[in-house]
Amino acid sequence: MLPRRVSKTMARSLLLRQSRQPPRLLASNHLAARRTFSDRLMGYSPMAPDSPASKGESRIPTAKDVTTAGGIWAPTSAKRDKLGELKVELKEDQESLDDAATPSQLQDLYLVDGLQLIAKIADSTTDTSTPAISQFSEWLVEQQSKMPEEMDKDKWEAHLAIVGEQIDAMKSHISASGCLKDVRDYLDPTSIEEQDELDKISGPSFEVQDEAFAQAVLLFRLQLIEAAMEHFLASWDACTTVSDGDVDRAATQGQSLEPQASALPTAKVYKYLFAHLSGSCSDRVDAAWELIDKDHDGLLEESEMTLVAELCLTPVQLALPTLFDLALNEEPVKEADLAMGGGEAPEPAAKGWRQRRREAKMKKQLTKLFDKAIKNMFDEEVEMPHRLRCIYAWAEKAHQDNKLESIMVDSGWSDRKRYVELSPKISLPEFREVQQEHFSHLDRIGSEILKSYREDLWVLQGKGRERKELMRDSALFMSAVCIADYLILAT
Repeated sequence: MLPRRVSKTMARSLLLRQSRQPPRLLASNHLAARRTFSDRLMGYSPMAPDSPASKGESRIPTAKDVTTAGGIWAPTSAKRDKLGELKVELKEDQESLDDAATPSQLQDLYLVDGLQLIAKIADSTTDTSTPAISQFSEWLVEQQSKMPEEMDKDKWEAHLAIVGEQIDAMKSHISASGCLKDVRDYLDPTSIEEQDELDKISGPSFEVQDEAFAQAVLLFRLQLIEAAMEHFLASWDACTTVSDGDVDRAATQGQSLEPQASALPTAKVYKYLFAHLSGSCSDRVDAAWELIDKDHDGLLEESEMTLVAELCLTPVQLALPTLFDLALNEEPVKEADLAMGGGEAPEPAAKGWRQRRREAKMKKQLTKLFDKAIKNMFDEEVEMPHRLRCIYAWAEKAHQDNKLESIMVDSGWSDRKRYVELSPKISLPEFREVQQEHFSHLDRIGSEILKSYREDLWVLQGKGRERKELMRDSALFMSAVCIADYLILAT
């Protein structure tokens, strides 16, 4: 028993003294317990000195390992937390946030669903049977046969300008109002109850039956190849730059390698363009990998691997806003049409200036929100740079036995040599093994962006509902206070 006048600090020190265990030992044990989970992933890094994995066991962590350990990339975000709050606020008869949306808000969600289906087809399928794509592919093959094996930037700019004119001619035969007028009807979210059912519509077995929908997919593919040509020319310096590691490796073999290539192979560039015209996201990764592989060994540096991801991502980020603007400019389905259950829609009534102003304000808000989703989805939500670094670190690279190689190379301007450490290079199968586990978003870029945008719409609509409820509660409270004051003064 301790006297009552002993303070808590003195009591704690007495207890520690009685147990003969110094406070420092307790603190170290506590920190060790806190670090147990995060330290597990140190063994998965090929650069770690001590690996817990036994021989024959893969050191690549699974998604469950990353989630359990934590501290790798954020498992949640402010948007996810807000969506959780909105779902908690749903009423008993509402199963999803779609049920809480107004009829006009549902039209915006249906618009995203239709665009997501278009992007999903372009992301996951290969289209060589569409007559327009087949004819254009034959024209491109004919043009390729007339080109030299390699071309510099000026020749590529002149040649791609001709290709762009052909694409514009094809787009002129596609009516945006005809193929995107019913974009909200391409996917009815009320008929899709489980995500597994939505996944069944993707894949090579999915066939587009509706002619307008097929034209919409064709339009998006043409926009993709246009964006790919634009980004290819804008990234010319990055695509032609030889990595420092390759220059140093060539120096050790007595070869001189220019740090900047003056031309790129025609076959590789055309394969990259064909992948955006008729291929899937997986085809684009393969084509971009081959385009960046300048020494034809199938291996890339970490910086070149990052460039491959950017060559696949940026064209989709450039093409989606164009498709979104075309779909958004189409006349929305009226609420009266929804109750008709089919049939021909009546002639639209003349709009007043208030309605036109309200629609223009809403379109501006939706466009601004979409641009934000395009910009933030992969950089902030998915944390693409961090995931790519983890992919390179966790991949079991066979090159250099997955170890740093130390070499001495000539300085070039003097007889002195400089010390260089060369990191191992990664192959496409090694990249794919980790990427499909931890960065599968790269195989469905357009779908992921539109999925994120749909969640942004949920948050926007939920905040609007909360604002209305706050205004209503504030008005009721002020009314009650005014009535109470009046009654008090009257008496």
